[in-house]
Amino acid sequence: MLHAHRESLWKQFGGSIDMLVNAISAYPENLWYQEKKFFYISYHVAIFLDYYLTIPAAPLSAPLPFTLSEDIPADGIDDIVPNKIYSKNEILTWLQANRKKCHDLILHTTEIDFNQPWVEVDGDKVMPVFELFLYNMRHVQHHAAQLNMLLRKDTGDAPHWVRAAR
Repeated sequence: MLHAHRESLWKQFGGSIDMLVNAISAYPENLWYQEKKFFYISYHVAIFLDYYLTIPAAPLSAPLPFTLSEDIPADGIDDIVPNKIYSKNEILTWLQANRKKCHDLILHTTEIDFNQPWVEVDGDKVMPVFELFLYNMRHVQHHAAQLNMLLRKDTGDAPHWVRAAR
């Protein structure tokens, strides 16, 4: 893969992460603990950003613990239930670590490794590593858009579009 292609992939993926970080940063602290849907989406996208940046695949884990539960909270979005409502700062710190992880992976993964299959531990998802980066970026952008929509609903405002990683 050409260096220019790596740079372009990073600029767009990093821009998606930056949009996510901007949305979370803009959410009022007092609403963070009241309007839990915003938190649950933030946690969900953080854990899966981390998970899909784990190459080769490994079991789902997180620095901010969770429980797999059949009892999904009212505002929850999946069976990965955080053990508590973590602070905005905890989520943002985790995202910044994953932003660096993403940057380093994109810029240092070999062309051969980009073409290797990423096989989820349970075998449910199989795709080339390059496609995994695109899949992960789309997932981040999808949830960044949801968070911006919630921001507009709850505060009347949302951060601007990020053209490329800063």
